[in-house]
Amino acid sequence: MILVLEIAYDGAPFLGWRKNNQGPSIEAALEKALTQILQEPVLINAASRTDRGVHALGQVVGVTTSNPPKNLQSFVIGLNSQLPPEIRCLSVKTAPDSFHPTLDAKAKEYRYSISLGPVQIPLLRHTHWHVHYDLDFSLLTQAKDLFIGTHDFRGLCNWRKGLKEDDTIRTVFDISLEQSENALFFTFKGDRFLYKMVRNIVGTCIWIARGKISLSSAQEALKTRKRSHAGTTAPAHGLTLISVSY
Repeated sequence: MILVLEIAYDGAPFLGWRKNNQGPSIEAALEKALTQILQEPVLINAASRTDRGVHALGQVVGVTTSNPPKNLQSFVIGLNSQLPPEIRCLSVKTAPDSFHPTLDAKAKEYRYSISLGPVQIPLLRHTHWHVHYDLDFSLLTQAKDLFIGTHDFRGLCNWRKGLKEDDTIRTVFDISLEQSENALFFTFKGDRFLYKMVRNIVGTCIWIARGKISLSSAQEALKTRKRSHAGTTAPAHGLTLISVSY
C-alpha cells in the first residue's frame, strides 16, 4: 500500500530533502520517524527534492508500506510526535500501489519571498531574500512575463547529474507578483521545474529591475540556452514549495 503524506517544513536546519553523509536531511528525519511508527523499514519518495534551506507548505510524499495504520488520524498525531519540530505531517491518505508523487504530478506551485527596504526584520532572515536596492517594478513585471509559457529553460537552470540535454523544455502556467510596502512575492505555477530554475528566474528578474542586465539579455538566455546571459541565482531560503497537483 502507498500512504500519501502532505508535509510542511522549515528547511533552514537541513541540507535539503535528500539523505546525505554531510548532515541532517528532511528525508532521513522523516524516514526515521516513519520506521518507528510503522515498525518496518520504509521506502519514501517526494514530489520535489528541495534544496538546502528551501521550505515547504505542501510537499507530497509517497510511503510504501506493508503495515498500513488502521487509524489515519492517530497516525498523523503519532508521526508528528516522532518528528523534529521543523517538520510536520499535515494529512495522510491511501493510494494505489501504482501512485508515484513525482511522476504523477500535474503541476507544482512555488512562492519566492523577498524583503525590501534598507533593513531586514531578523525574523525573516531564513524565509526572505533581502533586496535593499531600488527596483524598477515596470521592468520587473516585463521580465517575469518573459518566462511564462513553454520554453527551453536550459539557460535558466543549473546542470545536474541525470539531466538529459533534450529534457529542458518546461511549461510555466503563470508567474504572479504581489507587492506590499516591505515585501515582494513571486508565485510560480508550472508543470515541472528544473534544478534551481525558479531561483534563477527570480534572480534574473531582480537583476533586470536593478538595471544590471537588460530584458534582451534574458531573452537571449532562453534563445541560446546559455546560463551566462541570465542573472544571479536567488538564495535558497526565500523559496517555498506551496502545493503539488495531481
